[in-house]
Amino acid sequence: MPRNAGSLSLLRQRDFCVFWTGSFLSSIGTQFTTVAMAWQIYELTNSPLQIGLLGVARALPQIALLLVGGLLADAMDRRKLMMCTQLGLFCVSTTLALLSFAGKASPHLLYAATVFLAFFTSLEQPSRQSMIPSLVPRAQLAQALALQGTQRYVPVIAGPSLAGVVLAIFGPAVCYAVDACSWLAMLAALQLLRTKIPEGGGWKTISLASLREGFRFVGSHGVILPLMILDFSATFFGNVRGLFPIYARDILLVGPKGLGVLYASRAVGSLLAAGAMALFGPVKHHGRWIFIGIGIYGVSTVLFAGSQLFWFSVLMLVCTGAGDTISSILRSTINQLSTPDELRGRMSSINSMFTSSGPQLGQFESGLIAAWIGAQLSALTGGLATLLVLAVVAASFPRVRRFESRHASLT
Repeated sequence: MPRNAGSLSLLRQRDFCVFWTGSFLSSIGTQFTTVAMAWQIYELTNSPLQIGLLGVARALPQIALLLVGGLLADAMDRRKLMMCTQLGLFCVSTTLALLSFAGKASPHLLYAATVFLAFFTSLEQPSRQSMIPSLVPRAQLAQALALQGTQRYVPVIAGPSLAGVVLAIFGPAVCYAVDACSWLAMLAALQLLRTKIPEGGGWKTISLASLREGFRFVGSHGVILPLMILDFSATFFGNVRGLFPIYARDILLVGPKGLGVLYASRAVGSLLAAGAMALFGPVKHHGRWIFIGIGIYGVSTVLFAGSQLFWFSVLMLVCTGAGDTISSILRSTINQLSTPDELRGRMSSINSMFTSSGPQLGQFESGLIAAWIGAQLSALTGGLATLLVLAVVAASFPRVRRFESRHASLT
């Protein structure tokens, strides 16, 4: 290997580690806010529907702005765009902390803060996803995505558990303050990157024609689009995170600390799955394992729904996390390997419309159904609907089921 090639490889490894660390810390902070807001609004309103409406407040800006974020990611320096959004997220979290310290928290404040958090996250998310291929060689992309997955799942284990303790002792304001500091950590990590990030096509590429080009690519792809539909359906119907405050307070009787454990349990399974895939490398039969992962996710959701034993509920959430992560990492690998770099921002934004809005709208759906027929029946019907969608997609798209990793660059 030429000397300069070796130096470039070391630089990219160093920058990937820096980027991973910043993402890790910001992900922990995000979990503090997620736990605090869900608990705070349930305490203020005593309404499952209000918890669900937080999901709507997140989902609507994401649906509206993710496409804009994708266009920006393909038009400008992705690192600089992310730095601007981190400052915006810091301002929102700081405002939440100060108003909560002052005793001014209200449902309207939480909804407004949720909208602004979603606004900035939507603008930065396509850039965050599209930067990974610039920081690692193509041959190592699947393992890098799995490792990047661990930085999401470890915080989802540690974050909610720590947040539950902090919430019980100090209240939600301190949780929001932790989140504010985490955005500064991500900003510092971005400042330290030295790998050259593609500049994009310039402002002239921000147009409806560019957006249509991204939709044409996704719509004509025989594997990416069915997987997006499958992901949205599974997270819309099978997402029970919005029910955790109800389970913690009224069904399992474990309070705020138990709430943190429920949030963390799913991430334990996610971490185990992501760690195994990063350690042992990508599997060969991508399509088959995606269906297996979602099947595990749906069955475990059904079993969680009727549980009144805390330990069994935790075990089932671990299984849902493992199943979802197997599917998620393999879908991400297919998407990134099958997409040219100049289209990655737009593809990522379209993909994020499915992957991000599904859980948020699913939170509203589960809260609405819980207010109508109860939390346990809401979780049960969601898990069954996930399995039904899986069966329909498997029967309707046999090409997806037979997909292997060697097909990624050919599809």
